[in-house]
Amino acid sequence: NPGNSRFTRVNPIMDPERLEAIRDMVRNTYSDMEVVSRYAQIGLWPAEEILVLEYFPDGARVLDIGCGAGRTTIPLAEMGLEVVGIDFSPAMIQLAMELAAVSKVNPELQVMDVMDLKFSDDSFEIAFFSYNGLELLPGAEGKKLAMREIHRVLKPGGLFVFSTHSPFALNQFVLLRLKTFLKFIVGKLMGVPTQEREFGERFSRDSDEEVKYLQILPPFIIQRMLLDCHFEIEYFNARGRIEEGKKWRWPGIIADGERFYIARKKC
Repeated sequence: NPGNSRFTRVNPIMDPERLEAIRDMVRNTYSDMEVVSRYAQIGLWPAEEILVLEYFPDGARVLDIGCGAGRTTIPLAEMGLEVVGIDFSPAMIQLAMELAAVSKVNPELQVMDVMDLKFSDDSFEIAFFSYNGLELLPGAEGKKLAMREIHRVLKPGGLFVFSTHSPFALNQFVLLRLKTFLKFIVGKLMGVPTQEREFGERFSRDSDEEVKYLQILPPFIIQRMLLDCHFEIEYFNARGRIEEGKKWRWPGIIADGERFYIARKKC
């Protein structure tokens, strides 16, 4: 009964049935074996490796959230970190186990939802949520719920490292983002029912498109969410600028590629 779920208690703003429906939509997508097979490639991006080497303490216990088939989990384990990888797709976790065995590493891998973590308080030094994982969570409240859970399982002073996209990036998706934004605005102004009920949401019915739901929020909104969930911003930069060795500057606002955030749990 959704009315009696944890989401109703923690998240009174978002319709719990809508939250469950979006979560199930995403889970079904990443349980499809055709989609799962695309995630067999292992390896950190250069930007990720730079941040890991700079911010992850040697031997740290790392929670790799939305680990998929182990793209980041396996190399983190190869670096000597104590890695626990979680994903809410059993098919992804099964493939991650197989690839980890081939790579001769043994990270702990579990099927788990980031919005309902099964770990004790203060369990990890690092929480890592790569690629667009945060954007697949349902609505702003779903993202905040995950942030609260991540905050809970991090040790005092622990780091939450993750990436998102930006609606301001000048790339091949500009027109698609504009179309989605206009659809959202018209729906609000005209009272027309649309699937996109929150800013930045996009639903796709295209059978050829993998991502059926995504919410891309401006970085300043993501940063405000982090502050609301008792994190402090340690670092922020665009992927390309990290890889080029550049600090954050205003041209990064329109730069292509992911934005990386490092947020520290307030003690």
